[in-house]
Amino acid sequence: MAHTAWIATDPIDLTDMLASVSGPTHGAVASFVGQVRDHDPEASGRVVALRYTCHPDAPALIEQIVARTVAEHDPAGEADVAAMHRIGDLDVGDLALVVTVGSAHRDLAFTLCRAVVEAVKHELPVWKQQFEADGSHAWSGLSC
Repeated sequence: MAHTAWIATDPIDLTDMLASVSGPTHGAVASFVGQVRDHDPEASGRVVALRYTCHPDAPALIEQIVARTVAEHDPAGEADVAAMHRIGDLDVGDLALVVTVGSAHRDLAFTLCRAVVEAVKHELPVWKQQFEADGSHAWSGLSC
């Protein structure tokens, strides 16, 4: 079927992401919605915002990561997959990473969704600057 992946500066529309993998042949749609939270074990206080930045090659890399992961876990090409990572300034509650997968059965949808999330989080060159309520901030490495 199809897979798409993007880096976005605008807010992620979850409804659009779900619709992009829905269809008459799909009995299952699995999703991962990563959103900005107000705490982090490494933070000294409450987190109020994040700033995501990425390597200039990230738009092409996310497409390659998703294509490779889909090929590994869905060699028959039965699923539709969409993945979007947001960059820029995000507030607590904003969506940072969304992956949706539609397939005929739930096992493939869940397996592929998790595999894409893990691959993107481990391989995509995205960095986050975390802002805390007291005005302090810190950078994190290759993570979402």
